[in-house]
Amino acid sequence: MILWSLLPLTAFWLLFLLERKQRAAHVGHPYAMGDWMMNLSGFFMQGVAVPLSGYWLATQFFPEIWPAAKGILPLGIIGAFLLNFVVVDFLYYLQHRAFHKIPALWKLHAPHHYSPTVNIWATSRNALVTHFLFVYTLVNPLLGYLCDRPDAFFAGAMLTAALDLLRHSTLKFDIPALNGIFVLPRDHHRHHDGEKHDANYGANFMIWDRIFGTADMGASYPDAYAVSGSPPVAVQLLTPWRIYLNA
Repeated sequence: MILWSLLPLTAFWLLFLLERKQRAAHVGHPYAMGDWMMNLSGFFMQGVAVPLSGYWLATQFFPEIWPAAKGILPLGIIGAFLLNFVVVDFLYYLQHRAFHKIPALWKLHAPHHYSPTVNIWATSRNALVTHFLFVYTLVNPLLGYLCDRPDAFFAGAMLTAALDLLRHSTLKFDIPALNGIFVLPRDHHRHHDGEKHDANYGANFMIWDRIFGTADMGASYPDAYAVSGSPPVAVQLLTPWRIYLNA
């Protein structure tokens, strides 16, 4: 389990080096100081605050209130891994689509799309409260607690986190066998198109988008990323409170 926990960090530094070596023409506009605040706060939330809260729930809270449920799902290694990597991914697709389609939820998600460019640094950019509303944060601690192989479930979560970095990266590559099955960087970059961001909601898999008619399978990258109407960074970080107070 310890080795799997290092996967996102390893992926970040590997992609960081590759992005520096493979400069792309579609990197968008440079980050301002406020953008760096958003990006770095997101990494802190996703890399420290959220994992610690999930660990506390799985090791302290659930054992206290529901001790008999520990490991009651007899899924085995493969089943526990697929529960996270496939089933939770589908739940994320549904939630991500709702974040875009429901105005109140879009306010919570919009700071991620205010990024002037998309690369590994923008991966965790979000309003502070939004980090605790993602399906990963809401269901992973509980499902991991219920699984008979929480290590395999956790491995699926770490692989998803590493792939999250990859799909936000600027790397250009084409693997025909993966097209339309897994979300490649160009697929997610098209989701971040500043003019059209209502497609490609999947995280690991493009299959969900293809099934429900939200796939955009084009090969080009956006001309511009940030959606219009970007508020000051303080408003973005403190959404929804500042948004509603200033509405």
